[in-house]
Amino acid sequence: MSNSNCSATSEKSYLIVCFRFVGDVFVTTPLALSIKTAYPDATVDYLVFQGTEKVLAKNPYIRNVITVPRGSSGIGILYSLFRKYDIAIAAYPSDRTVVAAAVAGKRSLGLTNGFRKEWWKHLALDNHYVCYDLIHAVSNMLMPLRMLEVEPIPRVVMGYDDCDKAFASDTISHPRYIIMHPYSMKEYKYWPAANWARLATLIQEQTNCTAVFTKTPEPEGSQLLEQILKIAPPETRAFDAPCSMNQLAAIIKGSTAFIGIDTAITHIAASLDVPTVAIFGPTLTRYWAPWPNDCTDQSPFAPNRGIQREGFVTIVQKEWECVPCNKESCRISKRNRIECLEAITPEEVFKEVLVNVKQHHQK
Repeated sequence: MSNSNCSATSEKSYLIVCFRFVGDVFVTTPLALSIKTAYPDATVDYLVFQGTEKVLAKNPYIRNVITVPRGSSGIGILYSLFRKYDIAIAAYPSDRTVVAAAVAGKRSLGLTNGFRKEWWKHLALDNHYVCYDLIHAVSNMLMPLRMLEVEPIPRVVMGYDDCDKAFASDTISHPRYIIMHPYSMKEYKYWPAANWARLATLIQEQTNCTAVFTKTPEPEGSQLLEQILKIAPPETRAFDAPCSMNQLAAIIKGSTAFIGIDTAITHIAASLDVPTVAIFGPTLTRYWAPWPNDCTDQSPFAPNRGIQREGFVTIVQKEWECVPCNKESCRISKRNRIECLEAITPEEVFKEVLVNVKQHHQK
């Protein structure tokens, strides 16, 4: 009888629902890893917005990814998924995510914000856990696994394969290189072009590494890269064209270090156990900093602490009273700029890159 019950549990089907942005979807991957580690014969699928599935490609713990066009009701897809999965997990407390999990799972569980107006979510889900924004997003997402008696594994997973490694070898000819990713979908997260150019200069002059900038298909990013390369040293390199996230992951994995801003690619770099330096402005570090893999703290980065190091991840942020405010505009600025972000100097960032790389080699 015991073996039969174990087999029934291990072969269950799971659906992880996350109707959010690319970075949000990516940091839910510890759920798939934890489930498949506990029950290797289980199947784990995802339900996400179209366009965000690219960050789940080639993940060895995910069987299938179902997408819904952003802006679409997705009623037809939800109807086709009605009670299809043994267990559905709402990985975020958004209304649409909770509804989809409640529809698709014979048993549903997940996160809510705990607001009084969300009473219906508590009824829709068989089990719920209240999201607590004083701890990291990864810690929050792993909480529902306790209800399934699955041991949480706090490791974010990015997939890539031998084809991606071959692409990386063909793309980057330099034996030692530092990847720099200055782009975000949100302009308020941008660090000035002059700072990136100065940082590239420090790398070229004071290390045996080549500074290599990634490339993005978005016009705003292309304009920023053009500004950087105009004033950066001539030895500075940039990708010839944008590449897939799996290809980029293989390139980052082979790098000496990665430097980025508050964006999904910085989360990917951290997941690859590469020395990662993240330049943060007003973002809540306690909740949204790149996750240091296998960290056992619920929130490895505290607010208002300035430069912080955990594992192979370093957060560079100003230790100001108003930081982090988590706002997209700066209330203390008289020139409509994000003052705490622009006050971070290339020299500060470069110093942390050297410290992180040294610690990485020692480990």
